[in-house]
Amino acid sequence: MRTLLVPVDGSDCALRALAYVIGQAEDGPISVHLLNVQLLPDNYGMVRAYLSEKEYRRFTTKRAQAALDPAVRRLARAGVPYRAHTVWGDIAPEIVRIARRFKCESIVMGTRGMGAIGNLLLGSVATKVIHLSKAPVTLVK
Repeated sequence: MRTLLVPVDGSDCALRALAYVIGQAEDGPISVHLLNVQLLPDNYGMVRAYLSEKEYRRFTTKRAQAALDPAVRRLARAGVPYRAHTVWGDIAPEIVRIARRFKCESIVMGTRGMGAIGNLLLGSVATKVIHLSKAPVTLVK
């Protein structure tokens, strides 16, 4: 059984990547690790002045669950086995770390399709994942 990691952020792009993965189940059995990464507040921002880390994690857990729920429902309807995870940290390195931890054969993720200039100016999680990952990365537009 192939094991795939699908990062989800609640966007249509992430759900298109998930639809691609569900289609892969027709070629043979797969299992999916869904992942939502929440950023930790920086030490110099205003969030830490008003929320403890525990309170912040409780707040962002709700946000993560809202991003994961549509993907969970789609996988359940399709009968594809899955596990959902939420982690906190820098998005691209966390995606790669979780893929390694669960020995995922590949990472399948959506891309917003900003193009080369957008990536150059703004950076791209997908570009960072490609550079950090030893596993194949499939981008779905």
